[in-house]
Amino acid sequence: MSANNMSDLDAQEALAREYNPTLEGPLVGEIRSSLAIAVEYAKADPIYVAKTAALPQKYSSYRPILGDGNCGWRAAGFSYFETLLRLGDAEQLEEEVARMTSLDNLLTNVGGFSSYIFEDMVEETTGLLRDLARLMPTSSSAASDLLQERFNNPEVSNAIVYHFRLLASARIAQQPDLYQAYITDDIGVDGYRKGWLEPVNQEIDHLGMTLLIDVLLKPIGFAVEIVYLDRSEGTQVNSHIVQPEDANGNPANPGGPMIHLLYRPSHYDILYKEAPPLPAIPNPAQYANVQIHRVASLPHQHVIQNTPMAGYPSEIDSLFSIPGFTLLQPSPRDLPGQFQSPIEHAYAASPGPSISPISAEASSANTPSSTGMSSVFSSQPPPPLPKPGVTSSHQQFPQGSALPVQSHLPPSRGPPLKTQPILPSELPSRGSAASTFRPSKYEWEAAADWGSDGPVQFLTSTFKNSHYNTAHYNNPNFQPEEWTPDMDELPSTRKRSSG
Repeated sequence: MSANNMSDLDAQEALAREYNPTLEGPLVGEIRSSLAIAVEYAKADPIYVAKTAALPQKYSSYRPILGDGNCGWRAAGFSYFETLLRLGDAEQLEEEVARMTSLDNLLTNVGGFSSYIFEDMVEETTGLLRDLARLMPTSSSAASDLLQERFNNPEVSNAIVYHFRLLASARIAQQPDLYQAYITDDIGVDGYRKGWLEPVNQEIDHLGMTLLIDVLLKPIGFAVEIVYLDRSEGTQVNSHIVQPEDANGNPANPGGPMIHLLYRPSHYDILYKEAPPLPAIPNPAQYANVQIHRVASLPHQHVIQNTPMAGYPSEIDSLFSIPGFTLLQPSPRDLPGQFQSPIEHAYAASPGPSISPISAEASSANTPSSTGMSSVFSSQPPPPLPKPGVTSSHQQFPQGSALPVQSHLPPSRGPPLKTQPILPSELPSRGSAASTFRPSKYEWEAAADWGSDGPVQFLTSTFKNSHYNTAHYNNPNFQPEEWTPDMDELPSTRKRSSG
């Protein structure tokens, strides 16, 4: 190749190195969807097309940084302030003011810089931290707007960026043996500092980014993920994480804040992952009146209302098998009772007396129930419970009298009442489908005389030995029996068979 051709190539290479493209737009742009990157590379190399198409699946958005030679420094610096804002700790911002001020000793004693060179730059950094700490408690959005405004002000933004350059330069001077192996071209640590770190508008390389992370981000537990968009093999972007580590090489702050940077040849932008959804926080007021009652028996109380008893539960059939239970005065069709599900009503706050079927007052006998009853939760305060009792239109009986067992049942259920003694042939058989209870002759006769002779005195042994009998000591209206001359005239109710 002739000398003229060599000189032409050298001239073209020099022009390429010195070429500065026309830069437009803010130094730090607004957040955009990462789909814009895929659109930008839609007609590029197929490797770029595949990687940029997969990028939005992991990173939902990005923030463009102007490529003026300081994009890497500016992207890391802006992310440092932005992450502090996202943490929302004003005290940490104040601590960073103190840390940045203390690093002046590193710049002077290790880096060898005169204080007049960097003091104005440090003031811009610490001033921004103070302003963010002042605004954060009252308005985080105002603090974010202030951050973007300062970083889009070339004078302020460039001062902060150069402050970070000097910190990286002082860092490598502090531990040269740790970074010496990463310096190429045999320029040494001093040559690298003067040729790559300290010149204005000089792009940051991998070693420079490592130094900046070590001095600025690692001490406060921030990790950085660098995502490489290049022509390496594969359809997914490669990434490298730089984070604080302990002596064993394990992450010192797992789960801590992480900054995501997108690296394209000679350029850095900021990436953002989709924030995970916050768990639903229940409203404390919703559970202010929750009542949980663990019960082994049913202490709840029912209120029988005068509403039509259409479709009563089938469990009432079991009442016919209770000894001494009978139909004494069936209610008319328009005198109903309503069964209310216990699930629809709050339970009493503590186990209390249940409703006695023979007394208008509460009985001390507990009603058997399932021990697996679920607790009932209510988001509203439970309605006030009425005084235990049965709301009914029947007359009130004097204390001490033997009260009959009453039940409001549909007229169609059970055998009809008769005013004459029932013949044995008319009684339902033991295997009858209508009822499994065989009433005695005397109970039907007593029922026939109910309207004229007053309350029926049940004389069966089952009733007399139960707490429903007022002469039983477990009855709340306990009244001992008193002998009267009439008692000797009562006929024997049943004779033992001689066979």
